[in-house]
Amino acid sequence: MRESLKSYIEFFEKTLNLSNLCWWIIDFEKNPDNYYCNEFMEDTFSLDKNLPFHSVEDTCPIAGDYSCKTIKHTKIVVDEYKELINGKTNEYNNKFPYYDKKLNKKLYFSSQAKVLDKNEKNEVSILYGIITDITAQEEQRYEIEEYTNIINKYVITSETDVNGMITSVSDATCKISGYTRDELIGESHRLLRHPDIPNKVYKNLWETITDKEVWHGEFKNVRKNGTVYWVKGIVAPCYDENNNIKGYTSVREDITHKKIIEKLSKKDKLTNLYNRSKLDEVLQYEYEAAKRYDKNLSLIFIDIDYFKLVNDSCGHLVGDEVLVQFANLLKNNLRKSDLIGRWGGEEFIIICSNSNILDATQLAEKLRILIENFNFNMVKKKTASFGVTAYRKGDSIKSLLNRVDRALYMAKKLGRNRVEKS
Repeated sequence: MRESLKSYIEFFEKTLNLSNLCWWIIDFEKNPDNYYCNEFMEDTFSLDKNLPFHSVEDTCPIAGDYSCKTIKHTKIVVDEYKELINGKTNEYNNKFPYYDKKLNKKLYFSSQAKVLDKNEKNEVSILYGIITDITAQEEQRYEIEEYTNIINKYVITSETDVNGMITSVSDATCKISGYTRDELIGESHRLLRHPDIPNKVYKNLWETITDKEVWHGEFKNVRKNGTVYWVKGIVAPCYDENNNIKGYTSVREDITHKKIIEKLSKKDKLTNLYNRSKLDEVLQYEYEAAKRYDKNLSLIFIDIDYFKLVNDSCGHLVGDEVLVQFANLLKNNLRKSDLIGRWGGEEFIIICSNSNILDATQLAEKLRILIENFNFNMVKKKTASFGVTAYRKGDSIKSLLNRVDRALYMAKKLGRNRVEKS
């Protein structure tokens, strides 16, 4: 063994053996087909410890997966190593897979090699290399890649610059919107916006994210083919190294089916008006607004007069038809700010936001006259009784409902087909 090679080996054993590193060295000028390595490398790659040197052709771990019969020992050296020994480069850094038969598992290693000495002809004389187990990192990288692929495929995500122009989108975003990636990048999300969504929603979004907060909410969007879909998600700012906003990230969830079910679950099946569940929700919201901001709020309670006689004399199918016609008559003659629903049976309620008791009473009287003059199928004429009340300071929802119920009771008691307020 040449003295220079011995000195290198002694140096490596004093320094590199202190860590879990595999290292090898080759006297390429005198013994190019064999390499010397440390004990840790012999243990790692199951090399024969009784041999002073190991065959490059037969035992070099860079051969990769030994279980693969298509890899021949004569081709075990990778291209980077060939460039190294041919003097085209002085070092390389690569990684390779290795099938460990004892563990029955594929491992991954990084391989770094460098020319230590050259002869007087400037030819490679001594090479050395370090091999490091990077299996954990590679498995983690693979998991991250798999996770990223899953997100890309199934999660609706997009990124924009500070001006809201789209810079990247996931495959899932393209799929749900019907647009290609090229069609979306460079555009803003206004491309997807449904005209029903009020400007205040987007105003609130921008105020939130530009204030370095995370916005949560729902969007009603339009696909490229014109169909509607709903998403629920968050929009969060992204920062540069100076903590300045450099753009925004949006992560969304398709809730279209949920919205359809929600819509159906809040509508009365027969009349297609809002049901009791939705009315309770809206009434709670309007009550809180009236209480907190001293806003006007009025209720109109309606009951079809002598409706039981319709069912008893004409049957329930005719009764159902009367209910549908009655509901449509009310719905088609309300203001945009009014919300109507079926309270139960032949009872209906109208929630009049921003309306005082005078406005609500006038609306009730208008509806009463329309009903009185309307010709219903089969039964021709029907009338209805109306109770009206308005929010008063100190009211609870229960006291508000009790008062409008008493007003309706009074209208019926005084002869029906009339409006009473309380």
